[in-house]
Amino acid sequence: MRDKSIYIYFRFLLYILIIHVISSCSTTKHLEKNESLLIHNKIEITNPVKGVSAEDLFSLIQQKSNTRMLNVVPFKLWLHSFNKKWGEPPVIFDEGLVAEGKDQMLKYLENIGYFDSKISFNQEIKKTNEKKLKAKYRITLSQPYTLRNIDYQISDDSIKSLFLNDTINSVLKTNQIYNAFLFDKERERVEGLLKDNGYFGFDKNYIVYSVDSALDLRQMDVSLRINNRLLSTSVPGEIPKEINHKVYYINDIYVYPDYKALISDTASNDTLLVIPNVQKKSNPYTFYFSPPLKIKPKVISRSTFFESGKKYNATDARQTFEKINNLRIYKYITFDYDEVKANNRDDSLKNYLDCTMKLSRNPVHSYSAEAQGTNSGGDLGLGGYLTYQNRNIFRGAEILDVRLKLAVEAQNRGLTSSENETTYFYLFNTLEYGVDAKLEIPKFLAPIRQGRFSRYFRPVTTISAGYNFQDRREYLRVITNLAFGYEWSVSKFKRHLLTPIDINFIKVNTTAGFDSILQYESQRFRDQYTDKVIFASRYTYIYNNQQINKNRNFTFFRWDLESSGFLLNGLIKGTGQPVNEEGYRTVFGIRYSQYVKTNFDFRYYVPIKNEHSLAFRTFFGIAAPYGNSIDVPFEKGFYGGGANGLRAWQLRYLGPGAYPNTNPNIERVGDFQLEGNFEYRFPVYKFFQGALFYDVGNIWLFKSTETYPGGKFEFNSFLGELAMDVGFGFRFNFSYFIFRIDMAQRITDPALPAYERWVPGSYKKWFDPIFNLGIGYPF
Repeated sequence: MRDKSIYIYFRFLLYILIIHVISSCSTTKHLEKNESLLIHNKIEITNPVKGVSAEDLFSLIQQKSNTRMLNVVPFKLWLHSFNKKWGEPPVIFDEGLVAEGKDQMLKYLENIGYFDSKISFNQEIKKTNEKKLKAKYRITLSQPYTLRNIDYQISDDSIKSLFLNDTINSVLKTNQIYNAFLFDKERERVEGLLKDNGYFGFDKNYIVYSVDSALDLRQMDVSLRINNRLLSTSVPGEIPKEINHKVYYINDIYVYPDYKALISDTASNDTLLVIPNVQKKSNPYTFYFSPPLKIKPKVISRSTFFESGKKYNATDARQTFEKINNLRIYKYITFDYDEVKANNRDDSLKNYLDCTMKLSRNPVHSYSAEAQGTNSGGDLGLGGYLTYQNRNIFRGAEILDVRLKLAVEAQNRGLTSSENETTYFYLFNTLEYGVDAKLEIPKFLAPIRQGRFSRYFRPVTTISAGYNFQDRREYLRVITNLAFGYEWSVSKFKRHLLTPIDINFIKVNTTAGFDSILQYESQRFRDQYTDKVIFASRYTYIYNNQQINKNRNFTFFRWDLESSGFLLNGLIKGTGQPVNEEGYRTVFGIRYSQYVKTNFDFRYYVPIKNEHSLAFRTFFGIAAPYGNSIDVPFEKGFYGGGANGLRAWQLRYLGPGAYPNTNPNIERVGDFQLEGNFEYRFPVYKFFQGALFYDVGNIWLFKSTETYPGGKFEFNSFLGELAMDVGFGFRFNFSYFIFRIDMAQRITDPALPAYERWVPGSYKKWFDPIFNLGIGYPF
């Protein structure tokens, strides 16, 4: 009872302190007599309609109130009241800026068809402080103008035919509300259409509109006209002659694969002619280079979408730029076009362009080092990485990454301890080191002719290998990995990853003390610390429609499907190998795993305004053993907690199910996972940002086990076993990376008895936060 009284007294003092700090931070005490602090802007549309939002109009207000953290606390204004160099100065109400904002809103409404709308303005003085006021804009929309008729005036027959055949894609339709922004969008669409059909010199300024409005009907007749080119003349007073726009074809393609701007002497370079497509008898590309040639010409020709003899196509040019840029070996990419007379062509009357591709290389070799501190379940440690990268190791734009890792940790908690245990650097008792190598090849490495694959796939073949050594208090573990796979994109937003071969050899040597504990544990727990071989295949589909520099909602979705041991088991059975004494088959004397695993990761992001945003994430995963396995391997199971999951639990220390947490040193994995996360992200000051978050979820088993009592998934009880937390996070956004500190408090804890799981109901645990450090956003 005494502890509860102390808790109440402490909370009362905390409230008094907060009230005192807030009251001492007056935001208006330095204002002049005739000045007022603008604290809020409000827009009210008296007759709201679809397509006209207060948010769009709000951006046109010329005077915004001071920013507020969580839309409540004027944190930057408070900082400024302490020190004039900090935060932001108070926003003094200005009637002139109000008038300017009203004009901008009226112009915007006219641009979207609502001519003659009305805007009234009034200011509301705050009752508790006459130096503070709210600005209110009241908008009454007029009846909008609509498009009655749309006709086209195009004197160039070739352009007219091309245009009329594509009107189904026009953004302008009869009976739609007039919108000047759609008029400009239609100009851009037509410009793109013509540029994709050879009209290299065309731009949207040749497209003009004339609009005739019938005022009594509030309708408009629109005429779209595409003007011809004007042929300039040197004769004074002579009217320029109108001529049709030129259609251009690609003539010769010149490539500088190692272009240096300060060295432009083409004569000193060697020349190589490369035929990109022998079957189509394409004109050769001309490569200019200083020997030796550092890049295989096929790498460039495979990345080039336009061809000699074909019409100029702006989309092909853009795709070529993007694909060469994705090779990651070039720093600067420039395409120059020159109009030429192609006397060597069959049809010399056509207009031709020579294309010169100037490609400036990135450095081939790069090195980086990284040091980090770790906190794993309260055990502190240090880690370091040394990375080497070679761009273009085999002259085919291949990227080789080699990463060395060394980490040590002072593990205070463990299942066993020994006075004679090994220590590293006089303090740490666990050691981990390893090396990983990954080779990326910008094509499908397969016994199939490359021409059978679409150039738009952007294929990559990946080959990786790794070695990892772990020396912990209870065991030594060595993991060797070899993988081979493919990556390709079928569109801007969709990406596929297929890894047909992913082999892991896991070798574990346990200590005698740990063995004495394992003999009393379940088979599932013992299997975590036994030798195993995993022959897996994996497929991943990723959809991400985020567009850089566009402040709009976007979605991220990832689906993983993984299977292990199916083909290997068939081969082993085919050899007639019998099962061993334990009833399992082996490869190289080691039992191999069989399981199927899949998971879904869905995220939705909602930018609000002024760098405020909402982020949602849901995760569902399930794994099942079969055949040669009775449980899913520990390395392939699902786990909860950590800096990117339920942040009020340490990594791998949540669940499974209602497991009562009698042994906090056991890392937990499950066969099934459900998780949901929500974050509200907001700016605080400059690069300093904040977040409020909520996490919910857990992991479960599909079979009962003595090691994890209460861990089995049951339909009639799993909702009561969901763990929940809330918290607050600080993010330091340095553009090139984000450092994150999250503080999370448990709300429900499934490890507690059912009647005690609501944590805030216990005054002893009402504030027992867990801190997590991370790099980047959690999702």
